Amino acid sequence: MLSGNEGARTYFDHVPRQWDAIYSHENRLMYALNRLLRKGIFERHELTFGKCGDIPGASVLDLGCGTGRYSVEFARRGASTVLGVDFAPSMVEFSRRIARDMGVADRCEFICGDVLTVPTDQPFDIVAALGLFDYLAEPEQLIKRISCLTSRVFVASFPSYGFLGRLQRRIRYGWIKKCSVHHYSRARLQELFSPSFPSFEIVPITSGFFVAAKKR
Repeated sequence: MLSGNEGARTYFDHVPRQWDAIYSHENRLMYALNRLLRKGIFERHELTFGKCGDIPGASVLDLGCGTGRYSVEFARRGASTVLGVDFAPSMVEFSRRIARDMGVADRCEFICGDVLTVPTDQPFDIVAALGLFDYLAEPEQLIKRISCLTSRVFVASFPSYGFLGRLQRRIRYGWIKKCSVHHYSRARLQELFSPSFPSFEIVPITSGFFVAAKKR
């Protein structure tokens, strides 16, 4: 499961409500602070729906779906089917509830499992992996599989911090929460995507990169 990152599964299984608060407008002050302090999260959200092309009628696979905010937004924008996968059971349950609350449960399915062994071989128009590769020690296998599951476009985010940012994340996640985190360079992303995708765009965002890779 995420190459043995059990610490990440344990951590995320305990924080669905706190994590979802990043996207929620219920507490306007916290939402404003998150937009200021977590700019990269909102940048990748905007890029995701700007780079996916036509969403109405599309089939979507959301890997590492977390609390389901991306899955639900894809459905709200007209996706015909959305499959969300996450390794934290409480995240999956939270996603199902959000989909019901937003009135799109009929087009959203959420399963708890390992993203490396998603139980499907059918191609999806859009595959998304936002905030997933932070916790994946060996991304090559997953990107290769995603290239087989993507019929149109694959969008993903990858963290890239300077020395102080990496140290802070290592202390906060690695040492305190026992949750391994990983970082990427532009050169590393080119190395990862070149064998599997004929066309891809690497977009710098706050504290990382956003990648939009196309099959045609």
